[in-house]
Amino acid sequence: MPPDSFSVPIALIALGLLIALVGVVLLHLRVRRDLAQARGQLGKARQEQRHRTHESSAGQQRLAQAERQIKESAEQVREARAQHDLVRAETEHLITRRIPALLSHLRTPHVVVPGVQEPALAGTDVDRQHSALLDAFARGLREEGERIDEAAQAVIRGAMSRVQTQALRAQDLLADVQQRYSGDEHTALLREVLGLDMFNELIIRRVQVTGIACGATPGLSRDDTYLVDLVVGAVSRVENFEQRIESPANHLRRRIGVAARAAESILFITAELLANAVHHSYGTLKVSIAVHETNSGAAIVIDDAGVGLNEEQYARATRLLSGTQPIRLVDLGNPPRTGWAAIGRQAAHYGLQVTVKKSAFGGVQAVLTVPAALLVEMPENTRPSVLAPEPVRAPVPAGQPERMPAASRLEPVSSAADTDFVTAPQQRSAEDLAPLPQRRRQAPRATSGSGRAGGGSQGPDGRTLTTPEEAQKRWGDFQIGAEAGRREAFPTEPHDTTEGN
Repeated sequence: MPPDSFSVPIALIALGLLIALVGVVLLHLRVRRDLAQARGQLGKARQEQRHRTHESSAGQQRLAQAERQIKESAEQVREARAQHDLVRAETEHLITRRIPALLSHLRTPHVVVPGVQEPALAGTDVDRQHSALLDAFARGLREEGERIDEAAQAVIRGAMSRVQTQALRAQDLLADVQQRYSGDEHTALLREVLGLDMFNELIIRRVQVTGIACGATPGLSRDDTYLVDLVVGAVSRVENFEQRIESPANHLRRRIGVAARAAESILFITAELLANAVHHSYGTLKVSIAVHETNSGAAIVIDDAGVGLNEEQYARATRLLSGTQPIRLVDLGNPPRTGWAAIGRQAAHYGLQVTVKKSAFGGVQAVLTVPAALLVEMPENTRPSVLAPEPVRAPVPAGQPERMPAASRLEPVSSAADTDFVTAPQQRSAEDLAPLPQRRRQAPRATSGSGRAGGGSQGPDGRTLTTPEEAQKRWGDFQIGAEAGRREAFPTEPHDTTEGN
């Protein structure tokens, strides 16, 4: 075969191979390009996968956190609900138990106000708020109670003042009837009038004590008065005093009187202490009363053999008799016992001292101490009433004659040089005691020497004047008859339940 015949097929084969090689190269390049794209897509896919995985992990974390928050919220809700139930129960306890107990405590202090019901609330804001509410409630009730009590006391003062005025007018009318019908032919009428007079006297005393307990004044005024006369007047204000009270014992050595400003108050206090002693001394037991002079003034001592007092009653008496604490009507019982409260008001006003303790007879001993500032030495030309007790005399030693005082038998002597009268053994002599202020009359009454010795003296118009001795005898006879009439006219029934302090 010629050389040209072989070159063509070879060329074609070479061309084919070249084309095939080019195609393979192109295919390889395409495959590599596709592979690179696939690798790029795979990397992106992996990145996306990693991103999704990260987001999924973060989502799970958020989900877990949300679940925890839900659980915490549910726990807080349960705690809040439990706290709400606890506060609600504590509020119900406040309304149903603590506030009623506080009301009872304000009426009777021995009632205890309970604290919080749940110990878990002690010291919390709820406890402090409830305590502040109770304090504000109690303060408001006290202020309102004081306002109402003051208004009630003002009403009582006005009412008692009007009643006392009418009773004093009735007393004047009864005294006028006694003077006009004092003859023997009017004995029955006089007996009835004396009974009415005693009842009216009791009414005045009870009206007086009620008014004084509410802040009123005694409503009566007196001049400077002998202390023994005030004691006798206080005795006559007590029901059935003839049978229930012994004759006062006068241990005074000087002419001791009480200043006008305090005379009625001392008489009132003594009468109330006597009435209380008689009220608590049942049966035939008598009450004793004595007047003593002390280094700081004078003292009136009242002893009874009654039922006595317990510790709580002594504490209440001491508190009321001191007069240092405000008095409320609701604290005086039902019915109100105003005696000690009224005594305390007067004692605090005049600087007096009233004490009570167990007596030697098992009852109560009440002592009224009158300071020297309220005492005066009475003028020598005056004398106590004919009903005043004679001063207690000292025992006369054997072998010595008994001396009588130079003055009248019912007149306390004025010096230690002409007297055999002494005070109680524990008291000092009159010279050692502080001098009393003296009050003299500005215009002493002139007396006639013949009037003292004879049956009377001649006046300017020629009429015979009554001597002091005759006037004393007449007044004494009248008082004796008055006492007899009161004993017959006044019933001896049991004491009124409203008596006592």
